[in-house]
Amino acid sequence: MRLLASIFVLALLSGCDKDLHDHPHLTTGKQLFEHHCAGCHQKTGQGQFLKGIPANRATALSEEQISHKVTSDDTVGSKMPSFPNMDEEESAKIASYVKSL
Repeated sequence: MRLLASIFVLALLSGCDKDLHDHPHLTTGKQLFEHHCAGCHQKTGQGQFLKGIPANRATALSEEQISHKVTSDDTVGSKMPSFPNMDEEESAKIASYVKSL
């Protein structure tokens, strides 16, 4: 039974590598946000206060700053993952959507 559980856990962890952004069906800022960000920031952008994840509407960052934060690999000390493989167009769509919430 332990062997089966170990195999199951390994199979789950094998899917935890970096997002290669092979998802052409995601074309809008909302779709991209829901795929990459909503797991922590919620679909509504409300964040998770008790976990220290800010609501999107509470940010004072510009669209350019948000776009940079999404793709920047300099998130040392931050719980937020970055997506350095994401292209500029996708990160700009996410930033625009975040500011619209």
